Amino acid sequence: MKNIHPARRAAAAALALSLVLTGCGSKINENAEIESAAEEKKTATTTTTAAPSSEPDAEPVVTTIPQTQPEAEEITYEKYSKSFEAEIGALSGGLKTAKKRKGFKGDGYITNFKETGDKAVFAFDLPKDQFYTVTLKCASDKWARLAVSIGDHIHYVSCDSKDFVECHISNIYLEKGALNLEIGFGGGNIDVDSVTVKASDDVAKLDFSLDNAALTDKNASPGAKALYDYICLNSGTRVILGQYDSTGTDIETEAIHDLTGKYPAIRFGDLMTLTTSDPSLSQKDVEKSIGWSEDGGIVGLMWHWYAPCEQSDYYAEKTDFDLSKAMTKEKIATLTPEEIQKLVDKKKITQQCADLMKDIDTVSESLKTLKEKNIAVLWRPLHEASNGYFWWGHDEKSYKWLWQTMYQRMTEYHGLDNLIWVWSAQNSGWYVGDKYCDILSVDIYDQGNTAGQTDRILFLKSISANKPAAMSECGTLPSADNIVRDKGYWSYIGQWGGNFLLKEDGSIEQDYNTEENLKNIYNSTVTVTRDELPDFTQLALSAEEEEKKSDEKKDDKKSDEKSDEKKTDEKTDDKKDESSS
Repeated sequence: MKNIHPARRAAAAALALSLVLTGCGSKINENAEIESAAEEKKTATTTTTAAPSSEPDAEPVVTTIPQTQPEAEEITYEKYSKSFEAEIGALSGGLKTAKKRKGFKGDGYITNFKETGDKAVFAFDLPKDQFYTVTLKCASDKWARLAVSIGDHIHYVSCDSKDFVECHISNIYLEKGALNLEIGFGGGNIDVDSVTVKASDDVAKLDFSLDNAALTDKNASPGAKALYDYICLNSGTRVILGQYDSTGTDIETEAIHDLTGKYPAIRFGDLMTLTTSDPSLSQKDVEKSIGWSEDGGIVGLMWHWYAPCEQSDYYAEKTDFDLSKAMTKEKIATLTPEEIQKLVDKKKITQQCADLMKDIDTVSESLKTLKEKNIAVLWRPLHEASNGYFWWGHDEKSYKWLWQTMYQRMTEYHGLDNLIWVWSAQNSGWYVGDKYCDILSVDIYDQGNTAGQTDRILFLKSISANKPAAMSECGTLPSADNIVRDKGYWSYIGQWGGNFLLKEDGSIEQDYNTEENLKNIYNSTVTVTRDELPDFTQLALSAEEEEKKSDEKKDDKKSDEKSDEKKTDEKTDDKKDESSS
C-alpha cells in the first residue's frame, strides 16, 4: 500500500430491547441498483472452557469447535451464452403474448404479470460450475418488479422504462447442468421480451488492491488512521466480522460468544435515542462501546435519527418532517448555535434547518466522549437513503446536502477526528463523493442465502474503486466456503441483531443463520474475530512516533537543501564580485 505510512503497516426483556433493531433493511431487495469452492477443508481445533460447575470437585466442561481453512478450487471461465425469446417459454397463470409495445424482437413479448400464479419458465443447460449473469429485456409504464427464481434463491428485477431495456442479475454462481429459470410476479406488471444467461468473468477480474486509500479527514487521529490502515491491508484476504447489539445491551454479542467461543471483532451500536426525551438507551450504548474498545474490539455506530422538531419517528411515512425545507445555501456547517439562530431570526434559514444542526451537535457531544478516549469509530449515518424509507431519503439533492453538512459540522466544527465515514445509501446516484466518504457499503437481506454476494462488491467498486467495500448489514451471513469460492472478501460484515439473530427464548433464529454456519464462519481462517485484532492503541502510538521521526527527517532535509542553496548563492555572488573586479 503505497500511501500508508510504513509504521502503520507493521429473554422477554431482552426481546423487547432486541426489537429496537428489527426494522432496518427488511425491504432492501426492492432497490433496483443492487438487485440485480472448496469442498475439502483442513481442520484444527479451538477449545473454549465453560464456567465451572457449582459442584466443588467437578471437572471443567470443554467445548471443541472445529477451526476451518477453506480451500477454493480456481473457478475458470468458459464462454457460454444462451437466449430465448420470452414468448416461447412455458407460460402459466394469466400470462399472454402481446405485440403492442414497440421495440420487441421475435414474435412478441410476454405480459400480464398480476399475481403469484403468473409464471414463465425457461430451461438452460449450463456447461460448468462458474459465474453467470441473467439478463431480461424488459419494459414497463411505471415502476414494477419481477421475482426471478434461479437455483435455490429468488432475485428481483425492477424496471420503469417504457422502452425495452436490459435488466441484469449479475455474477451468480451456478452449478453445471440443468437450470430452470422461473420469472414470476414481484409487484406490478413488466413486459418481458427476452431472457439470456451468459457466463461472466467479472469476479475473476475483481481487484481488491487499495494502494491509494486514505482517510478523507486530513487531520484524522492516529487511532482512526491505524484502524483504517488495518481494514485496507486486509482487503481481499480476510473478512472482519461484526454484530449489531440491541441498543444499550450486549445481548447479541454474548449470544455469538456463547455459541461459537468467539466474539465478533466489531460491535455495532445505535445513537437513535440521543436526541429524544429519553436518551438513556443510547447513552448506555456509548458506554458499551467504550467497554468494547477497552476489551480490544472495534467500535461501529449508526444513527436511526428521530425527525428533528417532532421526534416522532425516523420512518418517512410516520413523520411530516420535510428535509427539502431544511436545506439552505447558507454556509452553516461551522457556525455557532447563536449564529445559526440569528439566521433563523432573519429568516435566512428555516427552524427545521436549525433543529437539524442542534441534533447533530447533540450527537457530536456523545461522539466526543469516544474521541477523548482515543477510540476510532466506524460511523455510518443516514443509511439506506435511496430506498425512501427514512425521512433523510426525501430526495437525492437534499440528502447529499445533509451528509456534507454533517461531515463538515462534525469534523471541522466539533473536531471529531476519530470518525471513519461509512456510506450506505444503496444507489450510485446518491453517492456523496470521495471527499466525504471513507468506506462504501450496502445492506443485504436475502434470507438464508449464504453466497459471498460478490456482485454487490462489484457494484460498490463501480462507484469508487479505491475505497474499502463493506456489507454494513445483513440478515444472513455468507458461509466461509462461499466467501472463498465467490471472492466475497468484504472489508467487514455486520450481522443485524434482534429477531434476525435470536428467537424470543434467546436461542439462534436458524431461519436466517444456522448454528452450524455461525460456528464455521466464526472459527475460520478467512475471518477476523476480536481475539485476532491487533492492539490499535499501540499501532497508533508507533505510527505517531514514526511520523514524527519522518517529519523531522523531512525538516532536516529541507534545512540542508536551504543551506546548500545559500552556499550556492554565496558562491555565485563571489564569482560575480570576482568578475566585476
